[in-house]
Amino acid sequence: MSLRLSRRNFLKLAASGLLLGLAPKALEPISAEAGNYYYEKMFSSSLRYGVCGICGSSCALKAYVEGDYFIRDLEGNPDDLQSQGKLCAKGNAGIQYAYDPDRLKYPMKRTNPEKGIDVDPGWVRITWDEALDLIANKFNEIKETYGGQAIIFMAHPGESMAWMMRLARAVGSPNYINHLDTCVITNVLVRKYTMFIPTFCCDLENSRYILCFGWDQPAKGKIVYSHRFIRAKDEGAKVVVLNPMYTPTASKADEWISIKPGTDLAFALAMINVIINDNLYDEEYVTSYTNFPAYENEIRSWVAQYTPEWAESITEVPAETIRRIATEFATTKPSVALTHKRDPAGPSYTNSWRLSHAIVILNALVGSIDNTGGIVYPRTFPMRNVNQLYQPPPTPTVTEKIDGKDKLPLLNPLNHGIFSTLANGILNDQPYPVKAALIRGYNVLSFPNPNKIIEAFKKLEFIAVIDIIPSEMAMLADVVLPEATYWEVKGISSRTYNGLHPQLAIREQVIKPMYEVRSLGWICIELGKRLAPEYFDFTPDELLNEQVRGTGLANSFEELVQKATNGLVSSGEFVPLEKLQALTSGGLKIQIYCENFAAHGYDPLPSWEPKRETPTLEYPYYLLVTRPAVHRHGKTTNIPWLHEICPENHVLIHPDEAARLGIEDDEWVYVESRYGRIKLKALRYAGIRRDCVCVAHGFGHWSRQLSLAYGWGANDGDLIPDQTIDELLARKDPTGAAPMSDVCVKVYRA
Repeated sequence: MSLRLSRRNFLKLAASGLLLGLAPKALEPISAEAGNYYYEKMFSSSLRYGVCGICGSSCALKAYVEGDYFIRDLEGNPDDLQSQGKLCAKGNAGIQYAYDPDRLKYPMKRTNPEKGIDVDPGWVRITWDEALDLIANKFNEIKETYGGQAIIFMAHPGESMAWMMRLARAVGSPNYINHLDTCVITNVLVRKYTMFIPTFCCDLENSRYILCFGWDQPAKGKIVYSHRFIRAKDEGAKVVVLNPMYTPTASKADEWISIKPGTDLAFALAMINVIINDNLYDEEYVTSYTNFPAYENEIRSWVAQYTPEWAESITEVPAETIRRIATEFATTKPSVALTHKRDPAGPSYTNSWRLSHAIVILNALVGSIDNTGGIVYPRTFPMRNVNQLYQPPPTPTVTEKIDGKDKLPLLNPLNHGIFSTLANGILNDQPYPVKAALIRGYNVLSFPNPNKIIEAFKKLEFIAVIDIIPSEMAMLADVVLPEATYWEVKGISSRTYNGLHPQLAIREQVIKPMYEVRSLGWICIELGKRLAPEYFDFTPDELLNEQVRGTGLANSFEELVQKATNGLVSSGEFVPLEKLQALTSGGLKIQIYCENFAAHGYDPLPSWEPKRETPTLEYPYYLLVTRPAVHRHGKTTNIPWLHEICPENHVLIHPDEAARLGIEDDEWVYVESRYGRIKLKALRYAGIRRDCVCVAHGFGHWSRQLSLAYGWGANDGDLIPDQTIDELLARKDPTGAAPMSDVCVKVYRA
């Protein structure tokens, strides 16, 4: 998207202060003379290559920069496997992330001891040394009194999680936690133990039959999938969508099946029944690459009960439709079955880990794993994180974890965490008291039952937050550290969503860091030097150069930049089955019958189990949760362009149900579950089942320092329960997943 403006509009924006970033003092309105100067300079800018940091797709981009601080134009990188030359709305609007006048600008400490919703922290500005010394002294004090396990560390998976793990181990804490239980852990863990690599890469454009179990990624603005999905359609692929709501992806489908929420598992089991009993599976592939031959008797016995007629009574989909789709899926080559994140029919029910396993089985039976048109193991250049390049601190002697994941033997080694059990652990001091936290980039609004996690965090003696924006989590902090945006740091990115062949993207520093912000690496190293200096005796630049050397492509970042073509380094072409053959040559087989599940007391084959909640007279509607295409959770709702497009969420309700309840469009209503209540506007939508309502995630901000996002919409998390570790263990779910969509609600006028 071009950022070119008319002269009039440019000067209007400049005068209003919206084109911030021309200098760190740009919070003040810019004069007309300055606007004239920068308008004249717009078209003589330098090109810098970057990588979008709004979502995990990490699309490569090209930025045209004026001076040190002004990005005047932006476009996708045409040679990028991910974006293929395009950027979504979030990617285009991402420049405003750097220029947000509300962003955190310098370290601050709290002066108001009271914490909670609508409580002013009473921030005072401090230096970086003061902030880091304060955090380190508090952590060391707590470690000496309560042990290192009394400090928890939280960050997203990937690079930031590696840093949190290093800091946690530096103080002797086993508690490094991320959010995957509320997101996609069912797919990650099941694919790890059945396919050995938890991939979301797929060769969509070469598929000829695409079966979507709630998969709605094009509707989430995922350019990484959208192009290939549309090209597959253009090439004649048949698309079948199972979803209780008519989504944008469903609008492109040849067939939309409005399935009852949480019954996708029954549909998939019945498909497996047809494919196996009618001998429609790819026998050569199944024999060569799966453990089907070793467990054929067990598999045939297990699946015999799951007939299409049995599934019809559960899914409300006719048996003949299930049988036809199973036959089409198995005989139209290549075919692929897809699922992903918290889509309305996705992996967010209590039975969803079983659905994930069933989908792996479907893809294995038709030979689509690591094959043309199927689910692909990503081909990447080797990328090593800080703990793989520099000796990490020793493993903590305390092994029990505050979220209880140590009780889940298949989840624990994956270094993920459980958001949904954290509040109970902290509030009940189970298995021990927690006194402090370091939290990077997370928001309390992302938790189920956010009011409970707020109470848990209020119990802590000390909280430090690393973030870019003054989020609700930051409002609970004792110290906040301002992090640089992805425009202000350099690095390399080896992406996996479209990893059909290795491609490394270079992230140049597009603009200089504004204000007093620092990179995550710098922050963690400087804090680490105060906690365990022997494990942090390197610089961010030294780490980056080591990462580059580890790829085998160059000896330094600067050398890699020179070797790159259009900001990218690519290698080879996609060779079907190449990676699968490498895995199976060592004796591994795709686990249709999952031996790891069996060894730990879990079902080795995905038996039927209903979702947790079903409608009652009091709570007659299934709650569906979705995400707008123009937002990434709650982190983008303060971006002006995106806020203008989508400032708030609504509850979508079928017109017949709205009429029965006397509800009009844009009328204020309450949506209430057994666990909480929210108030938001209603919107009638004929494309949703009558027994469902849908609420988009990412709204309901109460941080008054988010001047645009504050007060708009409502937080779906208020409707969703957290869980105890005992409740989770009783479900016999190896993944630790939070049932984020397994809730029923009622709707009534406000």
